Amino acid sequence: MTGIESIAFLVARICTSGIWFGAGLYKATHFEKTAEEMGGHFGIPFPRLVLPVVVALELGGSAMLIANFYVWLACLAWIVFLFPATVLYHGKVITPEGKIDFLQYVMVFKNISILGGLIILILLDPTRPAWLLRA
Repeated sequence: MTGIESIAFLVARICTSGIWFGAGLYKATHFEKTAEEMGGHFGIPFPRLVLPVVVALELGGSAMLIANFYVWLACLAWIVFLFPATVLYHGKVITPEGKIDFLQYVMVFKNISILGGLIILILLDPTRPAWLLRA
């Protein structure tokens, strides 16, 4: 990458990591509340064991992006995480009354937008392995 491309790649990594850092920081500082929500409302088994993994994924992945360290790996892990997280947390787009829950609708498409950005970051990472998104 040349000068401006490297700067643009840095800015993209910082912007993308923001939502993950914020989510991880919130979960880490509100651990009990988040664990109770995960287990009670969303039915995630063993939430107190799952939550530290999620926090590590969000905070660790953010650090990896900012440091330009295995960007492709952090993005790939986030992509895998996005699918069940989107279904569990935002999957009820249609209310019992048959109406659209606009907030959940927006959250689903926010995650789809994030997915697109993560794919682009993988493509821009010159260290990505030969098997990952190459023709």
